[in-house]
Amino acid sequence: MFHEVKVFDAKGELKKVLSPKKLSNRFWKDGEQKLIDFTDKESSSSNTANKIYEKDEFQLEDR
Repeated sequence: MFHEVKVFDAKGELKKVLSPKKLSNRFWKDGEQKLIDFTDKESSSSNTANKIYEKDEFQLEDR
């Protein structure tokens, strides 16, 4: 299911509107080859472990 997407320029003016039908057709025509990968390329498994540690750093201790 796709939702309408509005594209704005740097000035905040509406540049174009992509309809759900157009997005669906584009997805099924091109497949996964042209999808944008939003994953963090710089993070590695060791960085993930450090991030988990930092998150728990301030956790309350049991007494």
